[in-house]
Amino acid sequence: MNRGRLPLLVVGAAAAALILTGCQKPAPGASVFSGTTTAHSEAACWAFDAPSVDADACAQEVLAKATAGEAVESIKVVPGDVIGVSVEPVVADAGWTIRIGGQAVTQTPLTTTYFRFTFPDLQQVPAEGLSMEIVAGGDAGTKGVWLFQLTGA
Repeated sequence: MNRGRLPLLVVGAAAAALILTGCQKPAPGASVFSGTTTAHSEAACWAFDAPSVDADACAQEVLAKATAGEAVESIKVVPGDVIGVSVEPVVADAGWTIRIGGQAVTQTPLTTTYFRFTFPDLQQVPAEGLSMEIVAGGDAGTKGVWLFQLTGA
C-alpha cells in the first residue's frame, strides 16, 4: 500500500467511527390494525441499556410531548371489530401486555409477535377516544411502552 494513502485511510476510519457512535438505533416498533386502518409507532420509552424503564416517568414524557403538539398514533375502531397488534421479536421475547383505558386485555403476558382480539360489542368509543397501551416486560420491570389512541369510526 502506498505510504501516502495510509494517513487518509486512518483519518477516514476514525471519521466513520465518530459518525457511527453518534447514531442510536431506533426503538422497537408496534403496529395496530382495525378494519382498514393501521397505525405504527416506535416505543415511547425503551430500555436499551438498562434492565427496565420508569413507566411513570415515561408517561410524563409522553404527556409533555402531547402538550407540545406531538400527536399519539390513532386508529379507528367500531364495537365488534377485530383489533390486531403486531410487535417486533425483541418485544415478544420480553413479554408484553395490552391495556385499553387502564384495563388489561389479557391476563398473562404475551410472548408471540401478533395478537388479535375483538373490541367489545357493548362498549362504545367515547368522543375523546380511549388510550391503548402496549407494555413490554414482566416481573423484572417495564422494558418499553407504546401508546395509541382508539377513536370511533
